[in-house]
Amino acid sequence: MFSKALFKQFCKANGLMWGIITFAVCFMLACVMVISGSGNISLMKNSLEDTIIVGEIDAAIENRAITNYKVTVDGLGQFDNYFSDNINGISSFKFQNADWFNNPTQELPETENLLQQSYLNAFSQWKNSQPKKDGLTEEEYQIAYIAWQKQEPTATVAYALAISQLSDYVFEKAQALDETITTESSVYKEMLATVLSSINPSNMFDEYYTSHNESIPEDYDVLSLITNISNPDYLNSEVRREYINKRAENSAPIFLAHNMTLEENVNVMLEALSSYGISKEKYASFNYDYPSLKHSATTTILTYLTRFEYELSLIDASSFTSLEEYNLAVQEMDKNLTGDLSSSLLQTLPETVASGLQELGQMDLYSLIVGSIFFKMAGLLLPIIFMIMASNNLIAGQVDSGSMAYVLSTSTKRKQVVFTQAMYLIISLFTMFCCTTLTSVICFACLKTEVELTYGKLVLLNLGAFISLFAMSGICFMASCWFDRSKKSMSIGGGLSMFFLVATMLGLFGSKVIPSVVRLDALNYFNYVTIISLFDCTGIISGSLSFIWKLAILLVIGIIGYVAGAIKFKKKDLPL
Repeated sequence: MFSKALFKQFCKANGLMWGIITFAVCFMLACVMVISGSGNISLMKNSLEDTIIVGEIDAAIENRAITNYKVTVDGLGQFDNYFSDNINGISSFKFQNADWFNNPTQELPETENLLQQSYLNAFSQWKNSQPKKDGLTEEEYQIAYIAWQKQEPTATVAYALAISQLSDYVFEKAQALDETITTESSVYKEMLATVLSSINPSNMFDEYYTSHNESIPEDYDVLSLITNISNPDYLNSEVRREYINKRAENSAPIFLAHNMTLEENVNVMLEALSSYGISKEKYASFNYDYPSLKHSATTTILTYLTRFEYELSLIDASSFTSLEEYNLAVQEMDKNLTGDLSSSLLQTLPETVASGLQELGQMDLYSLIVGSIFFKMAGLLLPIIFMIMASNNLIAGQVDSGSMAYVLSTSTKRKQVVFTQAMYLIISLFTMFCCTTLTSVICFACLKTEVELTYGKLVLLNLGAFISLFAMSGICFMASCWFDRSKKSMSIGGGLSMFFLVATMLGLFGSKVIPSVVRLDALNYFNYVTIISLFDCTGIISGSLSFIWKLAILLVIGIIGYVAGAIKFKKKDLPL
């Protein structure tokens, strides 16, 4: 079956061409792997990726800063309303039950009102704590009595109930955003903490401020509310609005910076960025610490306030037929302004461009160049040329030149000739890709940058390239066995092989390995007319096993080509 003499003859006849092409392919592979792995490509990709990530994080910070400010302003305004209503409610209740409050020894007035019940209980406790003169001088008694009077619970009860009412109000606002939110949801807790950190009831947020070397804010000003309780316009006055805005402007950035530096929130951020492969160390390199976060939130809020005032001045109230229409226009302006100030880089670009940049930022460019571009295209070009010329020289070339008649005039049979020639073509291609495998492994070992490729995947890429050549060599070998003229053999076998390669090159620009921003989807149809598309580089690199059945199809194509060619050669009449 196998003729050593013929094999040596073929090696001698095609050895120089094989050596030159093998050296050229290995040299090109080494250049591609070393140059693309030098760090420049990774540096460009990382820079783009970092730009996108930082832009997304900054946009999230800016959006939350404005949202926290709005929630705080709205919450403080509601607290003022609740507190004032509670003060008025207690005053009205005391007036209606003046006899009991003047003589609390009588039976408690009946009421189911929470505010009134709370005040009655607090008043009774306060009344029972009234100082007695026993053992005290007149001066000491007066001092104790004045201190006791200052503890009259009207403001305390109104304050405590207003905090409770504020919690219910914030919960309603949270549920308006998402009906599934409960009192245990992080969204509700964050919204409530945003407002309460500004009020700081009972100094419950003191440690929250001091842990970041921030000054503890002064007690929330309810004295002005009590002083102006008879003036219903005070709650909506310019003075009160300015106080609330200033309070929110100072507290919202502090709360945001504190909240985003908590370990659990950093982990949430890392999980959201997991598709970019961002580690905790990488995130830390972006310097999103407390001072930078507070600065970013503060500048965002100041910009928002300045822009809001300007945009509001552009809305002509007189052009609206009703106050409701005017308020809707203001809300729409506020929504657009918030989106404009907190939009990320990707949000400002057209959707196709944004998705393309995002894909590019997440793409492993090194694997793309080595796998899809070299092994699937550029690295096949020279081996295909060798394969076309060698397969033609093995059968059709010899028949065309008449040398096949000399070979068959000896004791060598056709079966032995065709088998030896087929083995030579397969072994020469296999040896060529053994050399590229060795070259790629050596070059890969010299890389210092982290890539998705591994030694195992690199060997599979070389194996896939060989099997692709095996399939095409089967077609070329069949054409060489089928035709008696070199021109027909090369035009059919070689023409098909070159068509497959060119179609693969065009199809690459329409495949999903190319970012959508530069992808030409129409060119993807070329991938359906080339057998090289069965060489699934993407599947190999991603770790999917889908490449196995595709390579199996290529093996079958090659085997069919060699078998069909051998059968045809043994049975056909040769022009000897």
